[in-house]
Amino acid sequence: MGNLLFSPSGRIGPSAYMKGIIIIAVIGAVFSLLTLVSAVFGAIGSAVGLLTFYIFIALGIKRSHDAGKSGWMVLTHILLSWGVLAVVMYILGMVTGISLSDIFSAALSGDQEAMNAFEASTQTVGYVIPATILGMISPIVTGFLVNMFNKQDTGDNQFGPVPAA
Repeated sequence: MGNLLFSPSGRIGPSAYMKGIIIIAVIGAVFSLLTLVSAVFGAIGSAVGLLTFYIFIALGIKRSHDAGKSGWMVLTHILLSWGVLAVVMYILGMVTGISLSDIFSAALSGDQEAMNAFEASTQTVGYVIPATILGMISPIVTGFLVNMFNKQDTGDNQFGPVPAA
């Protein structure tokens, strides 16, 4: 499991890649929901977010290697995930009437007063649940699209042997 998530070298097939992406989505959802308990968990969630971003990069590099492409192709995965994130954010905003970009801006501003008001708000659940859904949908859709466009090399390539199924 550690090699799957933390090492950027070698190759992983489409199914292993999706397993890693689902792990990222679940970790993100758990820490997103923990913000309902306390803002401290939100701060811890930010640190975990950096870790999951590294895992996303490591998975993307190995998936690119599996398609016989340079690990630098992970930059296209990042751009794709931002695009998916923007679209899902827009759709959730239309459905829920909540501006998730305002929530993210307040969270990233570091303004303790704004965060205290957010935590005390009775609408916190109304903000956290859509953000959690966004955090689950975005990486999974991105993973699906990456797998759709990165076809697996059927034989060994410069990055290693064909990964076991």
